[in-house]
Amino acid sequence: MYKENKNVNMSQNIDDIVSKIGNIARAFGITRNELKLYFLLLLNGKMTAKELSDKVNISYTKIYPILTKLEGRGWIRRIGKRPSYYVANPIREVWENVKKNISDALDKVERELILPISVLLSSQTSFYNIALVQQDNIAQTLKQILAENSSKYYVAISFKELISDDLIKILEANSYKYDVRVILTKNINIESNVLNIKYLDSMFGSGIITSNSIFLIIKTQGNMLLGMFSNHIYFVEIGKVYFEYLWEKADKSKE
Repeated sequence: MYKENKNVNMSQNIDDIVSKIGNIARAFGITRNELKLYFLLLLNGKMTAKELSDKVNISYTKIYPILTKLEGRGWIRRIGKRPSYYVANPIREVWENVKKNISDALDKVERELILPISVLLSSQTSFYNIALVQQDNIAQTLKQILAENSSKYYVAISFKELISDDLIKILEANSYKYDVRVILTKNINIESNVLNIKYLDSMFGSGIITSNSIFLIIKTQGNMLLGMFSNHIYFVEIGKVYFEYLWEKADKSKE
């Protein structure tokens, strides 16, 4: 009875920790399941994949990709074979690694996003082209941009209402000749055996980036879609850098 109560309390403690930091961690590409496994190992010591699977109620086959990701980040290490045991690295060591990764990411944003925009806005020359697009014209603008002559089409969609059969057909047609990459939030489904798709838990907005232009789409406080189009090279390059950053963070599957 004591052991059973201890396990219940330990699980509750882990859930409490994850609930407190889950939203913050998600902003840096760290999922709740990754946090649960790490803290479970931290509190329990070494465990097999099967033991972890039983504890967190994740299928045995699906738990390995999570463990591999944690091992790649340096959060855990594997010991022995048949069966292999997993052990959490010290939390201070992991935290220092996380802080360094966050610092590196912020430095990259400052170097590749903030500084170019600052230079752009401080310029006295009005040589860039920006246009706001209202909700009724967004679907047509998306099709027009996808019809541009471009070597690449980077697409990020977080709003279900942007998905249409026509949009999918155009993307699939372009993908036979050009570099087409699509990032979706995990609540969106696209049935396609052609498109190169990755998934994120959430994104700030949606958009399309080509070799020559960028089209960003957000939702206003009134839940209306609003688009911003630009063909200025600074905005296009900034968009490419940020998309490639998200692409590296995104998962091949929704799991």
